[in-house]
Amino acid sequence: MTTLNASTLRDVQYSGEAPLAAAHGKYTLAAAQIGDKVRLNLVSAGTKVDQSRLINGALGASTTISLGYEYADGSGGDATAFFNAQATASAASTISASKPVFIPKDAYIVATVGGAAASGDIDTVLFYEPRGI
Repeated sequence: MTTLNASTLRDVQYSGEAPLAAAHGKYTLAAAQIGDKVRLNLVSAGTKVDQSRLINGALGASTTISLGYEYADGSGGDATAFFNAQATASAASTISASKPVFIPKDAYIVATVGGAAASGDIDTVLFYEPRGI
């Protein structure tokens, strides 16, 4: 299992005075193996994610992507909070059907490869409220 850092990991998301912000994550997988994960964004403690979207190219037969978060301090998280083993063999854009997710500590938004080795583009968009703690 390899942990990859996306170039979008340290992008600053700013919403001004609006109560809603958007975080965009992007990575091109190159023969990523089952269990490999990509850290796409870093969100602050107290974040409430209202909606998540996964946009993927055709990543290969039997491939899946799970989207969730892991705490920046390494103490846990929920790797499938937004998507659990979303099929990615064909190109698609999918909006999560999950309820809003509250993230109590600083956390990385992570995509985890499952099913088979994956190659191609993944993009994520999270709409969230930066509430603080």
